[in-house]
Amino acid sequence: MPVFVDTPICHPLDFYMAINQKSTRQNLDKIPGFPCLYRHSVNGIYYAIKKFGGKRKEHSLDTTDRKTAERKLKEWINNQDKIDADAAKLTLGELIQKFEDANAGKSEKTKATNTSIINVLKETWKHGMTKPVSELKPSHLNDWLAQHEGRLKNTSYNRYCGFLKQLFEIAVSDRVIAESPFEEVTTPWKKPQKPIRNVPTQEQFEQLVADIRAQKYNDDAEETADFVEFLGSAGLGQAEAGNLTWGDVDFSRKRLAVRRQKTQAVFYVPIYPQLGTLLERRLKGAKEKPTPTTKVFKIKDAKKGLEAACLRLKLKHFTQRNIRQVLIRKLWKAGVDYKLISKWQGHQDGGKLILDTYTEVFGDDDANYENQQLKKLLPQQPTESNNPKQ
Repeated sequence: MPVFVDTPICHPLDFYMAINQKSTRQNLDKIPGFPCLYRHSVNGIYYAIKKFGGKRKEHSLDTTDRKTAERKLKEWINNQDKIDADAAKLTLGELIQKFEDANAGKSEKTKATNTSIINVLKETWKHGMTKPVSELKPSHLNDWLAQHEGRLKNTSYNRYCGFLKQLFEIAVSDRVIAESPFEEVTTPWKKPQKPIRNVPTQEQFEQLVADIRAQKYNDDAEETADFVEFLGSAGLGQAEAGNLTWGDVDFSRKRLAVRRQKTQAVFYVPIYPQLGTLLERRLKGAKEKPTPTTKVFKIKDAKKGLEAACLRLKLKHFTQRNIRQVLIRKLWKAGVDYKLISKWQGHQDGGKLILDTYTEVFGDDDANYENQQLKKLLPQQPTESNNPKQ
């Protein structure tokens, strides 16, 4: 009676690859006078075979040309010397954890973006998180990027690529791999698309503030309305507004000291007439006398309130950044020098961003403004005082 011995069951594809690898080894002929170089007797492809740390490694050089094979062999051996044998066992999941640890000190916004991309990677990566990083190829990265390329704007696609680049840079620096697979990705960057900027007119801005303030059943309506009004009256971003303290408000010199959240650089913004009225009203309405460290606003974000107001008024979707641009357009139309506008925005480029970007945000209501400017080119009509007939 035959005796059956338990043997591990392997996947058919793994079995095929094992048989194919064995067949390949049997057909490899060593090249005389050139250590570690072998050639397949059937297809003519060259292979590199060498022991590293007592372990035999085989690598296809993907060429039938002898000179190319010799060059690739040297590169492969040099790269293997750069790799830490123990570190080479690192899996993709473990590399991602290294990335998160290395970026723990980044801003909350950056961490949130990274977390979002990592979640997408874990959900849609076809090759598993336990796959060794040393086995990942550019084709794997191209395949994953292709899955999402159609739904991503170019700027978002670039963030995905930036994440992959940083991820595998960690693997290279830790000697997990000699070269990053991202270096051979087919499309590592796309030119950002020109954004469509929607800026409310002064009338729309005032309607939005009034609508938010009119929501009597919302406990934060007054605070949200003041916050939105401040963005459009000071020309500042949501982050700067949310961190402004009463110590930053100098009524005597009629200016605000503002710290740019991205660079931490301090710049000064005039207290414009409408802005001064808003700040004085908030100061008088405070239940307790504020200290220099007291925040001017209790909230740091008016996104939800602004979105709801746009829906109620059936307006375009205006962001808090769009509200900020209301003042920029107002100053521009008033003839304020663009370099001064740039200074009040905390820019360090002498007005280049204002000229190249912000002047593009002037929307559909600018036809009248353009016509007014064109009229300046027409000959001036004589007035009664300089009419020679009189």
